[in-house]
Amino acid sequence: MQKKKSNTTVKKVISKKTIHKKSTPVSKKKKGKSLTKEVTMKLPPLEEKILIICGEPSGDLLGADLIQELRKTGGNFSFTGIGGIEMEKLGFHSLHDMESLSVIGFTGIITRYNQLKKIAKDLVQKAVEQNVHYAVLIDYPGFNLHLAEKLREKGIKIIFYVSPQIWAWRFKRIFRIQKCVDLMLVLFPFEKKIYDEYNVNCEFVGHPLSSRMKEKIITEKPIQLGKGITTVCLMPGSRAGEITKLIDPILDSAVLIQKRMDSQNKKVQFILPNINKSQEPYILEKLKTAEKELNLKVTYFFDNSAKCLEASDLVILSSGTATLEVTYFEKPMIIVYKLGFITYQIGLRIVKAKDIGLVNILAGKRICKEFLQKDVNGQTIFTEAMQILENKNYREEMTREIKAVKASLGDGNAGKNASTAILKLIRESALL
Repeated sequence: MQKKKSNTTVKKVISKKTIHKKSTPVSKKKKGKSLTKEVTMKLPPLEEKILIICGEPSGDLLGADLIQELRKTGGNFSFTGIGGIEMEKLGFHSLHDMESLSVIGFTGIITRYNQLKKIAKDLVQKAVEQNVHYAVLIDYPGFNLHLAEKLREKGIKIIFYVSPQIWAWRFKRIFRIQKCVDLMLVLFPFEKKIYDEYNVNCEFVGHPLSSRMKEKIITEKPIQLGKGITTVCLMPGSRAGEITKLIDPILDSAVLIQKRMDSQNKKVQFILPNINKSQEPYILEKLKTAEKELNLKVTYFFDNSAKCLEASDLVILSSGTATLEVTYFEKPMIIVYKLGFITYQIGLRIVKAKDIGLVNILAGKRICKEFLQKDVNGQTIFTEAMQILENKNYREEMTREIKAVKASLGDGNAGKNASTAILKLIRESALL
């Protein structure tokens, strides 16, 4: 006798003894449905205060975009938490300076553990006092996952915007996410497949890259550069720790590039766009020293990264979301990154991903060279830079691969899609 088939779809898990999903029933999603489809979902006329936390400039941009989109829905929202300059332009008042969350690596977390713990405790207390029901925690998982657990204990629903890179390292964090995250918003389609498999409420919202870059090109002030001259863009990072570790080897490579170009009677110009105002004095001092002692002139710009990338022939940059901005402009790039010795040694043992650059991870192979630790020096960067600038076939193949990655990043409406998903969660929670 044939057994009757069950209508229940059982999701695969690592261990049957692992976390039981919260008691909310999970409905099977119909294929073909997408948040990009226009949904009218107005909130009732009541005030909803939302806690938003971000710890770096890329998160600040996502937060600002989300605030704008939520305000368009007709809901009566107010916001509190930690944000940067872009969120503050919209009237957001930070409870703490975003830079206070800026740490790099395991040793950075250890040395500032007590300070970060104190900030997290204060945020939870303020959220309870201000009757916050929803928290949007943007990226920054080292801090935000801990905060999510503490907020969830107080009954606050958690939206995590930008998945931790569980596919690269510390995959078991997915079980913490199962327990404390009510909605995961991811930027890449392959991430949604992972969360669906582990029964985590998740929506793919796409990457905001396309719409953000189009807007920046329109709003950024024009830059004045020499025409018909090879332009190399130097981007040593957005966080203080990145800049201090990377600016010297990047400038050293620029000196070597300039010497090679001079020997061939070719002109080259260097530009450095910075987005972290607090690091401006340090960067300007470095550039002043380079010009005086190394005869290297680098033109500095603040908040002009899109115009600089658009004008560039080659970009030398710190690993991070900036690699996707370079991808949007389809520019050849060299990716560099440097960590403290202890952090790097720990990373070697726990990181599974072969590549660190997002453009390479999304391509599924290394299409742009990456240099780490001791390999981050003027000579290695210079050698690859000249391979790109002098070898047309090599350069064109890299550009072709970069274009393919760009095509996979979604419709560019991440903020709108994220807003729709959050409203849906609030609506559903109101009906419980």
